[in-house]
Amino acid sequence: MTELWDLSAYVQEHPEDYPRRWRLAKKLYAANEYLLALEHLQMLQKEWTPKINVRRYVAATLYRLGRYPESEESLERTIAEWPSEMGLYEQLAHVYNVDNKKDQALATWKRALEIQPNHALAQKAIAKLEAVLEQDKTDRSTPLWGLFPADLTTEEKEELMITGTVCSHCGAQNSDEFENCWQCNAELHVQEKSFLNTPPIEVHGPYLLRAETVVSLALTTSLLLLAFSAFLGVRLYLKFSANSDTVFYSLDDMYEIVLIPARLMTGIVLLLCWPFILYALMRLSRIKITPPGLLTAVSGLLLASFVVPLIWLPMPFPILAVFISLVLSLGIILLPLRIAPAPALIIWVGQAVLIWLIGTSTFWLTESYRYGQILNPVRELNIATKTINGSSTLADALPTRMPGAITPIEQKINWKSTGSDWLDAHISLVEIAVRPEGDNDALRFQIFEGSELRYHEDLKNKQQITVDFPLEPNTQYEFRVHGKDNEIVPVIIRSLLPYEFVH
Repeated sequence: MTELWDLSAYVQEHPEDYPRRWRLAKKLYAANEYLLALEHLQMLQKEWTPKINVRRYVAATLYRLGRYPESEESLERTIAEWPSEMGLYEQLAHVYNVDNKKDQALATWKRALEIQPNHALAQKAIAKLEAVLEQDKTDRSTPLWGLFPADLTTEEKEELMITGTVCSHCGAQNSDEFENCWQCNAELHVQEKSFLNTPPIEVHGPYLLRAETVVSLALTTSLLLLAFSAFLGVRLYLKFSANSDTVFYSLDDMYEIVLIPARLMTGIVLLLCWPFILYALMRLSRIKITPPGLLTAVSGLLLASFVVPLIWLPMPFPILAVFISLVLSLGIILLPLRIAPAPALIIWVGQAVLIWLIGTSTFWLTESYRYGQILNPVRELNIATKTINGSSTLADALPTRMPGAITPIEQKINWKSTGSDWLDAHISLVEIAVRPEGDNDALRFQIFEGSELRYHEDLKNKQQITVDFPLEPNTQYEFRVHGKDNEIVPVIIRSLLPYEFVH
């Protein structure tokens, strides 16, 4: 494989070195890389001095790709230029037979017999085809895989052998020109020799699927995942629109609502950038044989399509997205893209770092835009760590009753800061519920900030009022319930922002 990479790199730098390109095409053919081989062969056929072996390889490559009509047309044109070359007739008859065009196969063998009347193989093939056509059993007949009819014994095959190589694995006769056995594809242990007429059983190379099939499957999977992502995105947007101004009772609730715009924007940017990042790294890594650009781009899209829905799902899926993206990207780089381990590791690390930088930058820039100033990610992450599971862990906003519950009530409360202005801004909305238990004709509820009245409501004939009150951290507020004395009026507070009662 290393020699193949080096040869491919040399041909890219020296496109007019046709002998080297010819050598590369044959090696790609032997490695079952038929699409790549066909590109080089067609270029040689167009620009190089006409050579019969190039034409035979073109026809054989089209045959291996299952493009029988094109293979037949190519061989017919080649026979017109080299009408006495017996190998061309044998190859064309074989393609016709596999393509279930037995009349044309029979006619081709007869043309070969006219050129070489004592051609034993042509005589036997003609007899067999005539019998098949006469009995009208084409639906039960078996194609003549290779040079010899299926009913020949080993001894008969040996008698019909022409100059060439016998496969040590299966015993099949192979022409001098080629490297791999036509019947079992085993290596013939020669440098520049193989046989072209191989059945099209491995058009995708040594892997389970052809590159085109891999692209189709990856693209279909990506589209399905993108449809699921679109569903999640719309649902998140509607959820944010309905709950953007609400009281948060836990940090989980805050993550589910407050960070929706940043999560959505991060996912969209990753979907747009991941394919280009993977494609650019493939080119910058200077590997000898780069995968097709379409396959690389679809692989990047597939990675993004797997990760984005996880970002848009509740915890702990966003954390799992990191580990899944690392494992999945390494598998894709090594298997479908077929990159050697050393450059694969470089590409894998590079795309992981770039994706992480782009994702986190998008997240913080989105939140900075919404907040109105640039946030310091290091500072905010440090505070977030402490508020989640550190020394300043925020407790959930459980209902807490103020100490005084009998009118007149005058209770001062100090609200504290988390240390993050950004976090304070999102959790500074608190819920206050006032529940009079007796005659409340003359009761009123008020909130003061210093001497300034910030909220007032009469409780006349009201069983309960609930107030979502925006406050300022590091500020003292006074809650008052006045009117008729000795009335029981519990005041319940729910606040994620920390606070303390002033006694």
